[in-house]
Amino acid sequence: MDNIDFKKYLPFIIIISGALGWILATGFQKAQYVRIIDVLLYGPYLIYLGLKTTYTFSVYEKILLVIFGTTTMSYNLRNFLGNI
Repeated sequence: MDNIDFKKYLPFIIIISGALGWILATGFQKAQYVRIIDVLLYGPYLIYLGLKTTYTFSVYEKILLVIFGTTTMSYNLRNFLGNI
């Protein structure tokens, strides 16, 4: 099943998971600095790991990393903007 063209579906994965994180963002429990770290460091790092070709992740693991990174960024960005 590793024959899936990951690059072909990547834009769709990012758009859908970004929208999902934005829609599900309703909480206000975290401190604002934690949200900034999630948006600027943690989310992009997960996406970076998902796009890296030198790791031995399967296609499905890469897809999950991109989804988790994108939803983390959009979820925390929406909550951050809601608390300004």
